[in-house]
Amino acid sequence: MLFVRLVGRFVSAVVRGYQGAFAAPPAAPSLGSRELVRDRVCNTFVANDRALSATIRGETCYFCSATCRDAALAADAPRVLHHG
Repeated sequence: MLFVRLVGRFVSAVVRGYQGAFAAPPAAPSLGSRELVRDRVCNTFVANDRALSATIRGETCYFCSATCRDAALAADAPRVLHHG
């Protein structure tokens, strides 16, 4: 009887886990009515009204600081090859 109960719990847990695999990803956290955006360099969430922004490849990206913004812009800059 104990074995049947353990198997039942196991099957139930597997089914719940399987169903959760197809759930929508969690939404970005928010502070009350303020929307938070994610800094793509350091993955910090920042209030939209306090974040710095830059357009990179036609997409508006948000950053927590000028350092992160400059790092993203430098990483996206075209590379110049020097041959010596």
